[in-house]
Amino acid sequence: MAVRIRLATQQDYLGFARVACEVHEHHVAAAPDVFRSVDTPVPQEDFAQLVAGEDSDVIIAEINEEIVGYAVLLLRRATREMLVPRAFGWLKNFGVSEEHRRQGVGRRLLDACAAWAKDRGATSLELDCWEANQGAIAFYTSMGMRVTRRWFAMEI
Repeated sequence: MAVRIRLATQQDYLGFARVACEVHEHHVAAAPDVFRSVDTPVPQEDFAQLVAGEDSDVIIAEINEEIVGYAVLLLRRATREMLVPRAFGWLKNFGVSEEHRRQGVGRRLLDACAAWAKDRGATSLELDCWEANQGAIAFYTSMGMRVTRRWFAMEI
């Protein structure tokens, strides 16, 4: 199985959206108190802005010219006085179709994300992940990522 990793273009929206919908429904099932089903979790206008953005990109994974995974990346800068100045890659959204999980697609995508961030002067690649998504947490840990902070919530 040959996996091709490349930057997305505007023409990739439908394939991207198909995988994004599947990944979103995985989140709906895992955390129904946070996520709800929608027709389009990433509207085409948002995708277009990400693909065309100066500090953003969408990287896709293809097998036989079919999109099977994606990563949405932003370059962010810590510039507030209280923070050490730095640039970092922010992995805003990431997903692989269920049919292609555990086959190396996610590893190839995450490696491409790290290279993307490094090429733009970032010193790290960062993301957040819902605690209910234990499969993703295990994957990110296996890729050498570590927990640097936690986000807490309390029902009120």
